[in-house]
Amino acid sequence: MKIVKWLLIVAVVIGLLLEGFLWYMGMLTPIKAYESKMGPYTVAYESYVGPFSKIGPVFTKVNATLKSAGVTPMLGLGIYYDNPSQVPQDKLRSDCGAVIDVKDIAKLGKTNLKIKKIEQKNCIVAEFPLRNMLSYMFGPMKAYTAMNKYAADKGHKVGRTYEIYDEAKGKMFFVMEISTKK
Repeated sequence: MKIVKWLLIVAVVIGLLLEGFLWYMGMLTPIKAYESKMGPYTVAYESYVGPFSKIGPVFTKVNATLKSAGVTPMLGLGIYYDNPSQVPQDKLRSDCGAVIDVKDIAKLGKTNLKIKKIEQKNCIVAEFPLRNMLSYMFGPMKAYTAMNKYAADKGHKVGRTYEIYDEAKGKMFFVMEISTKK
């Protein structure tokens, strides 16, 4: 009987720790999608084709290239062109990069980084806490569900999708540009 009591106590403690961890990670907090103007952004990036789960080293490489060129990235930014539920993992297209100051473009002349401008647009946005590497996995699961529901409820047709990683503020912003009403 004593063993059953201890096993029950251990199970309750593990359950409470797991619940606390999930709360800390943002998994137990509802995500609210909203409309906001986003941009403009100047992005230094490298293109990538393959599973989104293996994209991390590309961001690391871009940040290292920027730093070696004397450019301080303002925010991380990833542009995702394909829906992973509709496109094979090895064919998923994305641009991995960072928001930079326009005046820093000249410093990137000898790098292989590409530059693009994202104009200011009305967008559907969802925020998620950026706590650690698991946030990059948990965030999309919750944010895109909320944003797709918001778009459907409002009758919006969405265009380009991108994510902004603000490590200083500990937040991720998931963004869908609104192209038209359906």
